Amino acid sequence: MLASIAQGAAELLGAAVGHISLLSDDDAQIRLAAATGGLSGHTGEILPRDGSMAGWVVEHGEPMVVDDLGSDPRVHAGVNRELGLQSGVMVPLLAGGQPVGSLGCDNAKGGRTFGPRDVALLERLSALAVLVIEQAKLHSHTETARTTLAEQNAALGQAIRQKSAFLANMSHELRTPLNAIIGFGDLLGTGVLGALDEGKQDAVDTILRNSRHLLGLINDILDYSKVEAGKLELHLVATDVRALVDGVLRDTGSLTAKKQHRVTSEIGDGALIVKADEVRIRQILFNLISNAVKFTPDGGEISIRALHTTAPLPVPADRSGDQATTAPREAAWIAVGDTGPGIRPEDMARLFQEFSQVDASAARRYEGTGLGLALCRRFVELHGGQIGAESLYGHGSTFWFILPVDGPIRRAPLVNPIGVSILPS
Repeated sequence: MLASIAQGAAELLGAAVGHISLLSDDDAQIRLAAATGGLSGHTGEILPRDGSMAGWVVEHGEPMVVDDLGSDPRVHAGVNRELGLQSGVMVPLLAGGQPVGSLGCDNAKGGRTFGPRDVALLERLSALAVLVIEQAKLHSHTETARTTLAEQNAALGQAIRQKSAFLANMSHELRTPLNAIIGFGDLLGTGVLGALDEGKQDAVDTILRNSRHLLGLINDILDYSKVEAGKLELHLVATDVRALVDGVLRDTGSLTAKKQHRVTSEIGDGALIVKADEVRIRQILFNLISNAVKFTPDGGEISIRALHTTAPLPVPADRSGDQATTAPREAAWIAVGDTGPGIRPEDMARLFQEFSQVDASAARRYEGTGLGLALCRRFVELHGGQIGAESLYGHGSTFWFILPVDGPIRRAPLVNPIGVSILPS
């Protein structure tokens, strides 16, 4: 493009040669970027800042007309003498009012000299040259940024895959000996290997309690690594939510009894069927009820409600790149409430975030990795549902989630955006 502009300048002015020089990014050098005629062989050469027309024009930001290149002290005579050039005209290339180079034409001996009209024509043409230069720089910066971003994304993807693989492998390696510890602990605790006195029984119970807690943490990390790596599979079957709630309440009965919690449930009669992964929905319920037990003081109250309703839920777009919409769908609404300390309004945004807990102080009273609620969110969203929380600080919290009765909507051949495969029953 610059060469075309230089050629156009020469033709427009009826000159022997046309040329464009550019200032380097650090303003230290001027390079002959494009030229026509005999000067084209010097394209790419560095021009002196002092003693050249380009240097003077860039330095002063003004046009320059010279009738005798050989005698003007502002002009470098070497190449001009070699090519037999005698007269010249040059204008600065201005970008944002600042010189970035120059556009000029020269004539050989015997050719016409240049005047104000030639300056005016070159100044008009210089605007086009500046536009080309700025667009080229923008394109270059964009391509560099795109390449850099692609490299960073590739490196980040590789790091995530390595981290997920590490977590999965470590979780597996940790679970194997831990299961053995729990197994032999159960044998000791049940007296199969001989009766234990009270002190030994307490020690075995402590080992089992902490081992099971550690196993739960490891399972959370393993599930998280599967979700992040896109390797978690949902096995969708007709699932009775009310039966799951009853089962989880029985499983957590020892936890609520230990803290003398009063547990109320409003789940209605009959089945509440949704198409879902039964194991993952049970995991969501267990996490929410366990959290309610953990944060509710002794003698507090925990409530569980489940009902059939209609709710606006996300519906995937028909075409890739389109925004997802919402539509009213039959759904199951499940809520777990507690009379714990509640959550400050400024802390609500930290809920459901990976490795985040509302109480992040060094002296945290509550154990956990901060993955439980994050996994609940991931599992609910994979089912095409929504999850949220409401709290009045000092008066408890309610965590709820909504599941579409007919399961997640799939639109072939679209791929799940986080790479999780959904297997029908």
